[in-house]
Amino acid sequence: MNKGCPVSFEIAGPVAMFTRPDTGSTPISYPVPTFSAAKGMFEAVLWRPHVYVHPTRVEICKPVRYERYVTNYGGPLRKGKDISGKNSYQLMATILVDVCYRIHGEVQMKQMSTRGNGKTQLRRRRGQDWRPRFKTLFDDRLRRGQTFYTPCLGWKEFVPSYFGPFRDRDEHGQEIRPETTGEIHIPAMLISMWDHRQYKPSFRERWIVDGVMSYEHERPSKEVNDAE
Repeated sequence: MNKGCPVSFEIAGPVAMFTRPDTGSTPISYPVPTFSAAKGMFEAVLWRPHVYVHPTRVEICKPVRYERYVTNYGGPLRKGKDISGKNSYQLMATILVDVCYRIHGEVQMKQMSTRGNGKTQLRRRRGQDWRPRFKTLFDDRLRRGQTFYTPCLGWKEFVPSYFGPFRDRDEHGQEIRPETTGEIHIPAMLISMWDHRQYKPSFRERWIVDGVMSYEHERPSKEVNDAE
């Protein structure tokens, strides 16, 4: 993977839910956003068909806290008798509260498939490297607060209280920096639900070390943890 065009943002909010698929009808949240959730946050700021952002790591900037959450569900996944009777379903979940993350990524070029000399070849769109331009536009839109849709902290109703460039301190004057979480083991972190448009969930083992988790590697490197 080519490096050189990093982008990042900070997101904070009162509640968050990044569902562990193995927790069934009473879902429990991962302590950090999943890869796809982080990618969706990047795409809320800027999306182009030939460029994408690959999330690389996340920093937990507030203590990990869980609380019980109960809501009335009225969607199509209810039992038939509940739908016909117009009854809601009480959904219980274990969510995160008072969260703040700094999420980092790398701007990458998609490869465009073309035909030449009777063979399928891969080339960059129009032969240009669009990553620096994408980064400039991304940083400008993030600073201005421009998004294509409202980013969320997992569930759509969990909107952030802050979404933008890194801050030195939060609204209460507290310094924002990775929390000293020690080591948190995630034995099965959801990486992706799809593989070439086919439903194929994939999971990887991950470790959160001193408030930092790498989306690319099982454990964040010492260089990543020591980075400013």
